[in-house]
Amino acid sequence: MEYGSWVWILSYMLHMVSNGIFLGMLMMLTFGDEELLKERKVKKYLKWGGVFLFLTGGTGILLLSILSMSGMDDLTNNPRGKSVLVMMIGYIIVLFIYSLALIYKGGEERLYKKMFGIIFFTYLIVYLIRGYLIAHL
Repeated sequence: MEYGSWVWILSYMLHMVSNGIFLGMLMMLTFGDEELLKERKVKKYLKWGGVFLFLTGGTGILLLSILSMSGMDDLTNNPRGKSVLVMMIGYIIVLFIYSLALIYKGGEERLYKKMFGIIFFTYLIVYLIRGYLIAHL
């Protein structure tokens, strides 16, 4: 196997694992007990979530750059390109709400729960749209 395919496989695996861990963490914080949303615990989850969100974004950029090397000029041309656009828009929304959760100092559990819920359902909607677009390849 050539070097480029190893980079693709490893970055795709890292992307999916970090994305899954972050999504699982969000699901736990969205539907979990109010005890999880105490200020001290949330800050710990936000630190770990930031690591996985950074890995997801970094490997996503690497995967997109490898994908664009094979001649994917216009992202609105095919369903795969449209799904990439949907992922980028979803990632921007997630980063915005995540940064709001980072700078929030109020300590109110229900506000944290709403922010994590918005991030979780954004992920869910993005994956549903991607599944629909990829199914029509």
